[in-house]
Amino acid sequence: MTSDRPRVLLTTEGTYPFHGGGVSTWCDALVSHLPEIDFTLLAVTMHPYVQQRYPLPENVRALVTIPLWGIEEPAEYSWREPFSSVLRRRWETTEEVIGGQFLPDFERFIELAVGGSRDVDALAACVFSLHEYFQRYDYHHTMRTPEVWKSFRAGAAAAARRGALAGGEPTFAELAETLRLIYRFLLVLDPPVNRSDVTHSTAAGFCGLPCVLAKLQHNTPYLLTEHGVYLREQYLNLRRSVKSTFVRATLYRLVESVVALNYALADQVSPVCHYNARWERWLGVPAKRVRVIHNGVDPRRFGPAPEGRRDGPPRVASVGLIYPLKGQLDLVDAAAIVRQAVPDVRFDIYGSASDDVYLRECLARVDNLNVQSTVTFQGPTSNPAGVYQQADVVALPSVSEAFPYAVVEAMLCGAAIVATDVGGVREALEGTGVLVRPGRPQEMADAILKLLSDQEERRALGAAARARALDRFTLDMVLSAYRDSYAALAASRCLLSTTAREQVEVAI
Repeated sequence: MTSDRPRVLLTTEGTYPFHGGGVSTWCDALVSHLPEIDFTLLAVTMHPYVQQRYPLPENVRALVTIPLWGIEEPAEYSWREPFSSVLRRRWETTEEVIGGQFLPDFERFIELAVGGSRDVDALAACVFSLHEYFQRYDYHHTMRTPEVWKSFRAGAAAAARRGALAGGEPTFAELAETLRLIYRFLLVLDPPVNRSDVTHSTAAGFCGLPCVLAKLQHNTPYLLTEHGVYLREQYLNLRRSVKSTFVRATLYRLVESVVALNYALADQVSPVCHYNARWERWLGVPAKRVRVIHNGVDPRRFGPAPEGRRDGPPRVASVGLIYPLKGQLDLVDAAAIVRQAVPDVRFDIYGSASDDVYLRECLARVDNLNVQSTVTFQGPTSNPAGVYQQADVVALPSVSEAFPYAVVEAMLCGAAIVATDVGGVREALEGTGVLVRPGRPQEMADAILKLLSDQEERRALGAAARARALDRFTLDMVLSAYRDSYAALAASRCLLSTTAREQVEVAI
């Protein structure tokens, strides 16, 4: 390491320390249980008004937020920069500067990032040039000029004509919306990237670009942890949320390019399950740079109920963000089927809503199926262990997953689990739970009914699940793996620096 206390830049996107969920649980455990490491936390957020959910330990030396929405320009959140510097940058951002120093790189970026190019080296050089420009000149004034609009319009239209972008010739509204989104997403290129011993991104997305820049500027080793497969999840999200074919196709290309940059520049890619590793290798990450590090849970916090389950009606519990990919709509449908055979069954669904529209859809489905007395959306819980302990069955209805904490937590609590066979769920359970296909409420209902009718099977599965989690998925195992990874990456950088210095001395 380059100092007595190792320094790690940890970057997040829409998660820690502002939102709950598996990634935030992982981040909080990492920084809280590695007190010997100094972390700088860079969080890409939706807007600047989101409330911090997690208290930060003392070894988090700084929290930098990059809000993508709710601001007009980066200067609004760059409180560390004096007003005189903001004014100077704006005054120096002249038409001549924009035309001579920005537009060539921006046009090249559009050509490479959304035009279907696979030249990652050229894209990396282009992104770094844009970052260097924004260190000297004003982001907002540059990106809002007519010259940038004309340049983008010409480049995007040309890409559409040659078939690189779907949707045909774009309308004015589609071009304007696309450039507006690019303006927001490229905000991560504006802040300076300070030196650290290692950078660590929690996704192969836009929050990884500061790590890419640190690699290019300072040769800082880059560790990428993939909780979900970012590219796959963005395909699913954009298909649902963006109606315009042209806008969606452009964002697909942009996301593909950002993911490719992260994969190309990361020194170690650590998916949380082997399922993700298969995706990463398929997307071009060399196998030698992939090291799977499973999620782990503290068995001192999660274990079987000391006094067993309390009396009451049969209970099915589910814990997770209320979000389309988590599949709560399917669980509501399954609950309606189960109730026909077990009228007094209760389905308790816990989690904060990261998608209010989806929550309203779920509540409307409850009303439409007339299962208000069966299904309850309980909101977030501060005691997930208690939820698992008092459930006869724990259900995970996700459409897409990585290696979910909810499964490992429930395993340690000795729960009988019914889960969809997505991501690394099969890898976690390995025969100690019941798997069903995603998007099949009838299959989930049948599996839940079978377990509700067989207490001995529930006990046997729960005991086997707990034994497996204790053997493979504990927090201490995770911390040891990341501590070793940080040390190895920092040492490799020191070795490279020493070698480079020796080469210079020989040359002299």
